[in-house]
Amino acid sequence: MTYIDPESRAKAEADGHPYASEEIIAAGYDLAGRVCRELHLAGLPADVERPEGPKQPGVWVEVDTQGEYAGGLYVRWSAPELAEAGMRAVAERQDPAAPEWKHYAEVVLLMRTALIGILRLAGFSVVRAEEVDDVAEGDVYVHADTPSSS
Repeated sequence: MTYIDPESRAKAEADGHPYASEEIIAAGYDLAGRVCRELHLAGLPADVERPEGPKQPGVWVEVDTQGEYAGGLYVRWSAPELAEAGMRAVAERQDPAAPEWKHYAEVVLLMRTALIGILRLAGFSVVRAEEVDDVAEGDVYVHADTPSSS
């Protein structure tokens, strides 16, 4: 299976942001499947993120395909209705501290704590995503070098 088409791979290389090898990306998708299975066992809906797929409530797992941590995973909690209500309140009131937005942000942080605990308990190497990518606040990052016991 080819994860990155040759044209996209060549363009990224030319722009100085090359993709990881197909082997590393394939290993990332294998890891994503194991993470989703573990989250399903814990009773959480979880799916591997696809660009064209609809956003459903639950856990979304995205394979990191570029950079130093390629093959690792971004894991995020998705609550689309809650997020939409928060964003609508912020926009309508021009208030970035709208209670609806704060409620959404707190839920995301609570779920991040739960996801970290569940995945660490299962033996995955997990950190708050900000430790890997400073703009990934609220996400969890699963390192590609997971213990073989998972």
